[in-house]
Amino acid sequence: MHTDKKPRVVVYVIAKAVTAILAFTCFVQLAIGFLGLPSSLNTWMTCADNAPPADPRHVVVLGGGGIPSESGLIRTYHAAELAREHEGLKFIVALPSDNNPEEDSVGRMKAELIMRGVATNAVMMETKGLNTHQQAVNVRNMLGEEALQDPLIIVTSPTHMRRAVLCFRREGFQDVTSVAAHSIGAEADLGPGTAFRYAFWSRLDHSIEVCRELIALAVYQLKGWI
Repeated sequence: MHTDKKPRVVVYVIAKAVTAILAFTCFVQLAIGFLGLPSSLNTWMTCADNAPPADPRHVVVLGGGGIPSESGLIRTYHAAELAREHEGLKFIVALPSDNNPEEDSVGRMKAELIMRGVATNAVMMETKGLNTHQQAVNVRNMLGEEALQDPLIIVTSPTHMRRAVLCFRREGFQDVTSVAAHSIGAEADLGPGTAFRYAFWSRLDHSIEVCRELIALAVYQLKGWI
């Protein structure tokens, strides 16, 4: 009986290609875990060349997860620190809410800011935007055209800073900078092996965040949102 070997050859070639791609991906991930991403890429993602204005007017705190969560708490912490450095700031907490905002995570972010010393009447909430683009549009509508010239600071995660800044600039804000809501490791000496116990896995997590953001930047560019 004649057996056509072409299907088996095709399957073999595909399996070989997939294995090679997986092996290369694993090698790259291991390299990133030990060496980290290029510093130039991190600088580009965080818009490190944009210094915060000396006299900001508005601070937009972009919600990540809900509250309590690492992203929500750390962003409100850094936003509250800005209130200690500058007087008269107005805050907008942006996080979607389908129910009573005061009882949802966006309300808890507002309460966190107030607990950290921000005046109650200085905090507004933007609860309709489902992504960064929609949040930028809604914040513009909340503040009005006259606020487009005012210095504005966005507080968000380090890898999200470029996309956030570009979205707000696309909506007409002229003076937009960002503050990285970054975490700080323990200052104490944790003993030997910390490079593998902590740094290796942190770099892997960071690489996944960067990959996600690069894809999001490409999508936003295609949609004309940045």
